Amino acid sequence: MKKRNVKSIQGRQVVPNPIGPECIRVTKVYDWVVLTNRDRNKVQIPEECFAAIEDARHDGNTITATCSEVVGTRSCDFIGAIPANIPSVPGAQIVSLAFHVHIRVQFFCNGEPLPGCNFVVPVSFMDEVILCFPEGTEINCNIFDVQCTVVLNQMLGDMVVLDVTMCKDVQVEAEVKLEVEAKFCGPRPVIPIEEDGFVCPTPRFPQQCPTFFPTLNCDCQGSADFTGNATITVLEGAAGGPTTGNLDLTALVCDQCTLAGSRIQVTYIDTLGPTPTPTPSEVDIDQSFTFTANDFNQPECTTDPVTGLVTRLTATGTGIITPAGGVPENASFSLTLVDIDPLGDTAQLTIQGSTTTVSIFLTEGANPGLEVEVGDCDRFPV
Repeated sequence: MKKRNVKSIQGRQVVPNPIGPECIRVTKVYDWVVLTNRDRNKVQIPEECFAAIEDARHDGNTITATCSEVVGTRSCDFIGAIPANIPSVPGAQIVSLAFHVHIRVQFFCNGEPLPGCNFVVPVSFMDEVILCFPEGTEINCNIFDVQCTVVLNQMLGDMVVLDVTMCKDVQVEAEVKLEVEAKFCGPRPVIPIEEDGFVCPTPRFPQQCPTFFPTLNCDCQGSADFTGNATITVLEGAAGGPTTGNLDLTALVCDQCTLAGSRIQVTYIDTLGPTPTPTPSEVDIDQSFTFTANDFNQPECTTDPVTGLVTRLTATGTGIITPAGGVPENASFSLTLVDIDPLGDTAQLTIQGSTTTVSIFLTEGANPGLEVEVGDCDRFPV
């Protein structure tokens, strides 16, 4: 085989072409956050559809339903911004945003579509988030994932409940001009291909900065959801103890396998025990409270030695607890979720504030309706 004269790769350049300062126009990112919302929305069932559902149920048929995002209906609106009092970030603002999507709902009778039961409803979420938003920058927001489930066991007359989760990306941007050291370049000559073929080398990428970006992904993720009567323990100083009332608990830890996708929201309404004419020692204490987590540490994950699956997750962090009639106070929390089927799910949450301590322990057997899910984040198997 005749040996060819292969020259080194060299870009075609303007002559003369000295290295010198150049001005380029680029989009600079001033701030970037990812937000997650999950809520249950009651929507009206059209009259024709509701009549068909009632007739089908009266005849003993099985009714099911699905919901899904209508493609092309995602939108985001910037509502406004007010200054945030953060001394270290002079351009910080509390930014209000509205996110919208249309959801298609369809009912089925024994697996077949019900006539008149395919309809579309709008779903919106309002968010307030602190951003570095100096004058001259713009908000660029978008929705990158929408999940929907129909909660059929919570139909209220001609209303149906949709469980909607929305994942959103918000960036603060501005077009800027930067001076860089550069020179013009042009296309290089084509390299002749050898007769026995040419194998492309493996691309090499610049070294990243793992100490601060991107943020460390979680090793596992988990969620818990419960609404209903529960007995918990609430202590305010030396007062309080076990109490029974309505508990609404939602927990998401490392949703989408990122620590930023975490939230815990607890609302507890105490059911005061009545006595006809209570003495001072018998007067009930209102032990109602709300709690919102605002900072999460990386969770600890426990794997079942037999199945190799993650079945236990423990998360810690801080938040704000507000007792009934009291003032908000800083608090630390510890949340443990156990996902063992069947009927082995548990959720344990401890909240420690400066004056208030809360202990919640829920089990699938004692608290019907408790939903716990725990899994690993090995999304890239070898």
